[in-house]
Formats: sequence, structure tokens, C-alpha cells
Amino acid sequence: MATGFKSYHPWVNVMFFISVITFGMLFLHPVCLFVSFFASVCLDIRLKGKKAVKEIFTFILPMLIFVTLINGIFNHYGMTVLYEISNGNNITLEAYIYGFVLGLTVVTTMLWFFCFNEIVTADKIMFVLGKGIPKLALVVTMALRFVPLYRRKYTEISQAQKGFMQSDDDKKLLNRIRNAVKSVSILVTWALENAIETSDSMRARSYGENKRSYYSRFRFTKSDGIVMITMIIADIVVAVCKFKNGLYASYNPYILINSRKDFGITYIIKEINTVINPLTAFEIITVVFYILLCFLPLIIDLKEELNWRRLKSKI
Repeated sequence: MATGFKSYHPWVNVMFFISVITFGMLFLHPVCLFVSFFASVCLDIRLKGKKAVKEIFTFILPMLIFVTLINGIFNHYGMTVLYEISNGNNITLEAYIYGFVLGLTVVTTMLWFFCFNEIVTADKIMFVLGKGIPKLALVVTMALRFVPLYRRKYTEISQAQKGFMQSDDDKKLLNRIRNAVKSVSILVTWALENAIETSDSMRARSYGENKRSYYSRFRFTKSDGIVMITMIIADIVVAVCKFKNGLYASYNPYILINSRKDFGITYIIKEINTVINPLTAFEIITVVFYILLCFLPLIIDLKEELNWRRLKSKI
């Protein structure tokens, strides 16, 4: 049984991920980037445990480093020259910093989608899309079902082949490729047969003949309403800040953080051509709401876990 943020209404789950993914791609301010990245990492680890940690170190961090290096090598804008090249295409600090920002945006978006796959199940997608666009809902649901199904079937076919043909020749690369091609051929044949059976089954149930009825086990509760209102308020505050060009950040031709100065001291680092203006009062409020928005699932999970421990202690 789903608990915590997973147990909330599908529209609450979907609206959360739409918000964090959209704002994560719109804001290039370092504070927003690190808040979104850290929140997505924590939620991914919360949902998948050790598997998420392995995923982060073997895929996410190498991807971040790769994007940073590629942008720094192939883009040459910026004023802070790290290495001069004779053809004039100098290696600059701004290009690497912007590459890191792009890489962080990409991996954060991927992490949010990983979390989306864990929380928004196929039946939730069917519920959200079912009444409005039922055909799309059916296609998405079947696609989500077929990917793990085909993967499991391919593993079964490969293991069966290994059981039939155990010999030293199987260790040769050419034979392994030949066996893999056979496995894929068998899988394709099975997939086509399965598609025909699915089509016959749907036709037997009169799919598409009449207006269909809907059953839903999801009910919009008071808790869902509170979380939804909280997200809407946070979305409005963050969207207004973005509309007013708040939490601004630019990395070309020099690094400029927070373009407007309302109070405090402007920090100018001449050695690396960087200007950092202080956050305005409204930008500070926006950061607080953005932190609340990104960490909302973790706050809900922590609250329910504390309540559960409190109830267990009374037994």
C-alpha cells in the first residue's frame, strides 16, 4: 500500500512534478539550481534507496561532468580566459560555468523524471488522462506496461538459450552476438503474437463500441486540498518572481548574479569577472517558497513517519 506523498491524489502528484520540472528548467540562478538538485537527489534516494545512490554515482554525476567539459571545449564566449589558443578560440571560465549550469539543469530534470516514474504509476496516469483523452491514456499505460514486460521476457529467453547451449563456444563474441540476435527475433515474434491477443481481447470486451464507464479508487481528500493549495501559492510566488525577472543569472560575457540591487553590498570579483548583487526581500521570500515546493514530498513523508512512530510508541 502506498504511503506518504505516493498515497496522495494523482492530480497532486502530477501538478507537483509539472511545477518543479518547469521551474527547474526556467531558473538558471545557482540557488534555485542547487535547491532543485538537492531536493531531487533526496527524493530519489528516499524512493529507491541504494539503487538511487548507485544511479547517481554511475550515471548522473558522469553526465554532469561530461556536459560541463563539452560546453567548455566547444564554446568560447566569456571574458575570463583560462587558456589561450592560437586560433583565437580561447578556453574561458564562463563557458565552463555555463556548461555546469546546463549540466545541472539536465541531470536535475532527469532525477525529477526518475521520481515521477516511481510515484506516478500507470493507474494514476490513466486516471489523469482517462476522461479527457482516453486513447492517449491507453497508449501511455500500455507503453509503460510493455517496457518491463519485454525486458523480463528477453531475460527469460536468454536464460533458456543458455540452458540449451552451454559450451565454451558461447564465450566467443561472435557466438554471443548470434545468440542475442536469436533472442531478439524470438522476442519480436512473441510481441507480435501478444499484440494480436491483446487486440482480440479488447474487441471481445467491445472496446471503442460504446461510451465507456469509468471507475476510480482515488478520492480527493482534505489533505490533498491543503497540499494542492500550498503548491498553487508557491507556484504563483515563484512565477511572479520569474515574470519580474527576479533571481536573475547570466553567464555571458561575464558572470552576473541578481541584476538589481535594492539593498546591501554588491560583490565584484575582478579576477574572474563576476558581479554578485544581493537578493531583494521578494527574492528571499521566493527562495523560501521554492524550497518549500521542492521539498514538499519529503516534508509529507517525514511528517507521516513521525506520526507513525508516535502511534507505535503508544502501543
